[in-house]
Amino acid sequence: MVRFITMLCSLICYAIGVAALVGLILFVADVFLPVTLNTASAFAPHLTGPVAIVWNVALIALWGAQHTFMASPGFKAWWTQYMPAAIERSPYLVFVAIMTAGLVLLWVPLPGALWDVSGTMPGNIILGVYFLGWVVVLVSTFLINHFHLFGLQQAWQQVDHTQSKDITFRTPLFYKLVRHPMMTGVLISLWAIPELTISRLVFTLAMTVYVLVGVYFEEKTLVADLGEEYDAYRRTTPGLIPGMPASGKAASA
Repeated sequence: MVRFITMLCSLICYAIGVAALVGLILFVADVFLPVTLNTASAFAPHLTGPVAIVWNVALIALWGAQHTFMASPGFKAWWTQYMPAAIERSPYLVFVAIMTAGLVLLWVPLPGALWDVSGTMPGNIILGVYFLGWVVVLVSTFLINHFHLFGLQQAWQQVDHTQSKDITFRTPLFYKLVRHPMMTGVLISLWAIPELTISRLVFTLAMTVYVLVGVYFEEKTLVADLGEEYDAYRRTTPGLIPGMPASGKAASA
């Protein structure tokens, strides 16, 4: 019964996390949802001008801080003292969903636009590139083990009485082009903008900073975990943009 509950909990948390991600994708794309980057929710405070910009940036900073902090080795080491390792990642997905809901519902739209080609052929192509970026993110998760990344594999192994195999360092497909293809996909989506409103500009700039900061900390963790193997990978493979020079020297652990 405990193993069944563990698996059920992981599946529910996985569904919640996926729903939050889909919601965020549509929120940014300004499609299908009544609340978007350019449309306020009933919960959004009535702010204008620089105060609204600071508010929105603070929302993104809090959203990113939760992702980075709960994914850090120090937090995981502390968390697994109280949480079974088999479902350690499941609460993380729930917290991500909560933070995403807060970002969406409390976001304050900003007036004005720098360009708008939405509804035109170029705009539709750009929107297609936006969703293509998220496809790159999704495919990248499966290349390295989607179900382990989102905690389902760990829960299933407890149910099935199997031991987790050591995860070997691999560089399949996109990982031969860049070290962080998931973040590359996110950046593609962030900058594929058929309608550049002030709201979208603030969101894109703040999220881009978060991606760069997140990659920095992830690199430090990978260097600490994999050592020379990852160091060699850094010397031959660019971080985010295919074809760019590789980083060369590894980040200090």
